[in-house]
Amino acid sequence: MTKTKTKPSPPPAWGRVPLVPAVVGFGLGVFVADAMGYTGSAAWWYVAMACFLPVILSVLFPGPERWKAVGASAFILLLFFTLGGWRNNATYLPEQADFFASQLEAEDLLAVTINSLRPGRKSIRAETTVKALLNDSTSNRSVTGQLLLYLPPDEKTSTLSVGDEIVFKGEIRELKKPLNPHVFDLRAYWHRQAIYHQVFLREGADWRVSQSARGGLRARAERWRNAWFQTFQAYLSGDELAVAAALVMGKRDGISQEVKSAYTETGAIHVLAVSGLHVGIIFLILRFLLVTVLRLDRTTAGRWLVAGLSVVAVWLFALVSGFSPSVQRSAIMFTILAIGGISHRKGDIFNTLAAAALLMLWLDPGQLFRVGFQLSFTAIIGIVLFASPIDRLIRWPTKLLRAAWSTIAASTGAQLGTLPLSLYNFGQFPTYFLVSGTAVIVSAFGAMFLGLFHGLVVALGGESAVASLTGALLGAVIGLQNAFIFFFQQLPGSLIKVPELSWYWALSLAIGIGLLAIWVRWRNWWTLLAGIVVFVGTFFGARAQVPGEVKGATLTLYHVSRGGLMDIRLGGETAFALGSEPAPDDLAWTAGPNREHYGYEPAFTLPFTADTIVGDLALSNGILTAGDTRWLILDKNLPTEGVPSGDFTHLLVRNGYRPDRLPEVSGTPLLVVDGSNPTYRLAEWRGLGERLNWEIHATGEDGALILEW
Repeated sequence: MTKTKTKPSPPPAWGRVPLVPAVVGFGLGVFVADAMGYTGSAAWWYVAMACFLPVILSVLFPGPERWKAVGASAFILLLFFTLGGWRNNATYLPEQADFFASQLEAEDLLAVTINSLRPGRKSIRAETTVKALLNDSTSNRSVTGQLLLYLPPDEKTSTLSVGDEIVFKGEIRELKKPLNPHVFDLRAYWHRQAIYHQVFLREGADWRVSQSARGGLRARAERWRNAWFQTFQAYLSGDELAVAAALVMGKRDGISQEVKSAYTETGAIHVLAVSGLHVGIIFLILRFLLVTVLRLDRTTAGRWLVAGLSVVAVWLFALVSGFSPSVQRSAIMFTILAIGGISHRKGDIFNTLAAAALLMLWLDPGQLFRVGFQLSFTAIIGIVLFASPIDRLIRWPTKLLRAAWSTIAASTGAQLGTLPLSLYNFGQFPTYFLVSGTAVIVSAFGAMFLGLFHGLVVALGGESAVASLTGALLGAVIGLQNAFIFFFQQLPGSLIKVPELSWYWALSLAIGIGLLAIWVRWRNWWTLLAGIVVFVGTFFGARAQVPGEVKGATLTLYHVSRGGLMDIRLGGETAFALGSEPAPDDLAWTAGPNREHYGYEPAFTLPFTADTIVGDLALSNGILTAGDTRWLILDKNLPTEGVPSGDFTHLLVRNGYRPDRLPEVSGTPLLVVDGSNPTYRLAEWRGLGERLNWEIHATGEDGALILEW
């Protein structure tokens, strides 16, 4: 009897995590396509189809040779790479034929659906999806796109809810780049959300509701959240109410700047934005009740029931808490975990993460560049890599101590995973993150459980003794958490600031942490040595980037809407300002970030009409001498008769000064128009500059003017 020889299959090329290389290839394709700019999607698609044929052939005609497996793997990776590039370009809205901005005509009305509403100091910001362009002379046209809509905070606006469709006509403006140094780039942030335009409506008569979404799912969820919030209002107030609402249901409107700063500086700000932590808590609470207490997972039908209830609960919470992108990411991730638990098989967590990432990037490739997306996955990767080894370092005698130590291990892993991104994006690192992070995670568990239970008690029984008890317990937990956070904020050295960290040093730090993870798991001592070398090199390399003491002097004329501000720094921390100091809330968009970056505060702020002499600087009768520059300040509130002779290097136009009042000036000065001038006046000065062949710098368009000497 002869044995039949079976044709051996090729050895697996990717081991237990086949989706990890796939998502890496897809992400690289998205990154490369974005870096190249929009170049069309057809070329990417043709290359992807060309790679698809060898992949199909490798499946239809497998062989034992290693080179076939490696070749097939290479083509699969290339396929995912090109699919990432194609998907990135195919979803780029401004190049779509039906993008609203390219179809918009002067007489068109816009019909939009409200996706979110966020109250502000001066207006209410609505993120909207554009549905159609309406015109009396032509038929209505369906379009795509999103825009930011700023509405007046009046009684009419207060009746709006998520899901409502409104119609309006207004001036569509493209989002502008930052006009002042080191200011957060809002334009880049919104571009990553596929939002490129904004509209400001000044009056309630400028818009109307065309279709109310009172019966829609999003509107119902918003009403449920408001009702849930009202159950808190009867028992909590002040900072406790604001933090509880943010932590439990994602309602962040009431958080004060003081509280926000305290949580930011202690590394606990993540608990105030509903994210993966909160969805994970909901998932764990439900799994504890269904699996540990009720033990429903003992049968196949029970496992299906547990998975179904878990998925429904997670997505219901995501919907009620505002359906933010971070919650959506977490809901997708835990949905995959729940479905994977049906078979009772323990799949590799990296495969699960890769599946969630691949699905999310396919739906929206732009998520790859969003900090929230990056932090979500790096935090979980850090927990997976470091939590278990750290947990095994010490064997505590009691369950309570072991649970506390496990929380510290998970917090440490999350912080290590997110450290490079945190330093690169935020330029700071909380020193006491181990204790503060552990405390807020434990507190978040208690607050989430009490918040859910309290809402259920009030919904079923109204105001009662039990509701008073749960409300008091929730307030006590949040109050203790706030006190703890403020305590750590006041400790010396609670925050390490790294003003600048280039992407290559952040990548170097990530490589060092990766080498440390390899050593922790497999004890390869060469990886520990290599990691130490990388850490030391990163430290000294990044330290060289920190701005040191400035030896020379710097003049910075900021753009301030309807105002003007000039900082003059004479080296080191010696500085003063001219103009009018913005309100504290406006400093974040004007001089604040630049002052913080270089570590100085002006000793005093003088008006441009003042007379002063500081070092080699002199200001008198509207003439400013600073280093080798000589400024003539043209302000309608200052007389310009009797201007002394001599050349001026700069003319500063302020407060709507008219070109026809320009005195005789010799030379070819730089004409500087600051933010105190109306738009029409800027156009007049541009015309004059062209006639006199003078260069012009408008802070409202060109950004801040920076001079050094």
